[in-house]
Amino acid sequence: MGIKLTVIGGSGLYTPLLFDAIINYKEKIDFDEICLNGRTESKLEKVAKLSQNLIDKSDYDFKLTYTTDRKEALIEADIVLNQIRVGGMKARANDEEFPLKYDIIGEETVGPGGFANALRTVPVALDLASEMEKFCPEALLMNLTNPASIVQQAIEEETNINVVSICDLPMGVLNKIAKLLKVEVNEIKYNYFGLNHLGWYTGIYVRGEDRTEDVLDKIEELELGIDVEWIRSLGIIPLPYLKYYYHHNREVEKAQNKDQLRAQELIQTSEEIAKSLEDNPESIPELIYQRGAIWYSDMIVPMIAAIDNDKNEEFILNIANNGLIPGIDDEVIVEVSTIVNANSIRALEVIEVPVNVKSILQQEANYRNLATKAAITQNKDDIIQALVSNPQVDNYDLAYQIWDNDLK
Repeated sequence: MGIKLTVIGGSGLYTPLLFDAIINYKEKIDFDEICLNGRTESKLEKVAKLSQNLIDKSDYDFKLTYTTDRKEALIEADIVLNQIRVGGMKARANDEEFPLKYDIIGEETVGPGGFANALRTVPVALDLASEMEKFCPEALLMNLTNPASIVQQAIEEETNINVVSICDLPMGVLNKIAKLLKVEVNEIKYNYFGLNHLGWYTGIYVRGEDRTEDVLDKIEELELGIDVEWIRSLGIIPLPYLKYYYHHNREVEKAQNKDQLRAQELIQTSEEIAKSLEDNPESIPELIYQRGAIWYSDMIVPMIAAIDNDKNEEFILNIANNGLIPGIDDEVIVEVSTIVNANSIRALEVIEVPVNVKSILQQEANYRNLATKAAITQNKDDIIQALVSNPQVDNYDLAYQIWDNDLK
């Protein structure tokens, strides 16, 4: 028997790119069934029809099903891919907008907006995990839903589900580094550590040669949105989300002066994609390809292939710390290099954390720990304590105001 993969949030407009990635991957994956689950049957049907067209044109021969019944989707699943967005793009737009009135960055994973996302998303994710305990307790939950580390920590604390969170951001930066060095990405070895959306590459190696300084010398070519002199001063390569910490005031001002925030852009793009699917339901709209979804092609499909073919492949994934990074509680979800095969996801040793990033890493880890508790309990005191510890919120009075006006 092959793999049954269940996609929760399977009516998403980018889901056909999952099938595109499967078909174009270098290794065959033995699927028995891929089941798409979503709330709206009409949207599911359109996505499933397009995805089936891709399968029909390929060498693959597996069953594609779709259903609005989550129990039916979960029964006998081997892998469950969670890509739901609780509240949709309208909720994301609110996450981006309301913090700006406090001169705080608005974002779906960072600051009060990210916390608002956690508060509404964790209960839904826990419901999913509880259903998995009933209908597919041995399945691996691959989580794409943000804020990924808080969602995963809550699931690990409240259920017995085997869960790992996946983010394409480190891989996106690594692809840029490969282009800068004019090498294939699989030629690069690296040292990486951090939290989801808050990580650093401390070493880049090509065929045994340390090329970190070469990357730092041309760091502006990576377009990370972070001052290049600051990056060179650090001596390590940050993910672009660090701009919200290193240049918070600047990013707030940029957002406040924008005519259209990111979520609004995505809403408009989604409407255009939906119209394209109405006009031509037989092929993937070009707009989908333009945005891309490397989380499928560079992370999810290769990881499923490593599991199915029992190969020791290296991926940057989110797992419980359990002593990997000193100074961070064991239960906090960290983002590190791992080896994946059919039997396990094993973390590689993390090199010593440079002193110049320890404080920001530990502060954010402590916040995420408190935010996880608050998202589980939904308790006022827990919520305010988490807000006060958030790096973008600097005092109790402000935290209370945000809770009272926007999170209550």
